[in-house]
Amino acid sequence: MPEIAVAPERPRGDRLDIDMSTVLDWLRDYVSAPSEHIGRPGPVCPFVPGALKAGAIRLSFHYGVDACDADELRELVTAELREFKRLTEPPKQSGISLDSVLVVLPDAVEEGWRRIDESYGGLKDLAVGEGLMIGQFHPACAEVAVRNPRFPVSRSPIALYAIRHMAPHDALFLHVERGWFRKYAARFALHARRSRTDPLISELYHRAWNRYGGGK
Repeated sequence: MPEIAVAPERPRGDRLDIDMSTVLDWLRDYVSAPSEHIGRPGPVCPFVPGALKAGAIRLSFHYGVDACDADELRELVTAELREFKRLTEPPKQSGISLDSVLVVLPDAVEEGWRRIDESYGGLKDLAVGEGLMIGQFHPACAEVAVRNPRFPVSRSPIALYAIRHMAPHDALFLHVERGWFRKYAARFALHARRSRTDPLISELYHRAWNRYGGGK
């Protein structure tokens, strides 16, 4: 059972148990499972099965947040980013850490899902600046798979953010913005240049390197 935090307080009845079961079922049955739509073999997120097995995923539930207030979202997620960095060890030499936290917003409404999308870029700037990664997920999320632009890969039954440490494969997600790429290249340039497990990582890394003038 993963570590759980609840704010501002545990809801009445079995609400928390139901929400927790929904999130865990999504992690096991979708995120940890292979999909013909993602354009490669293996689970939707290769990181998650090992993290679940190791008990390295923490669930942080925030009730009473409809997600319609962008300032409230930024404050909430910024606090979670800082707490995650404070509580977890930096990655080892391999650059891989299984530690992660899901910031779950069970009361987010449809308008709130749009605010989650609209505010995501700024929150990603904050996360990457701290050597972290963040992803947004909700029932209507339009984020697509890296290898299949027709597949909305980031849909979840409950709105949430996923936070973890930056990893060597994140050239897949950080090559599109100069600031993100510079932060990535400062740590993982050697790995990206020599990646043999996934040629796309090297391809995107070199493409970004050329586009941004050597990452400077």
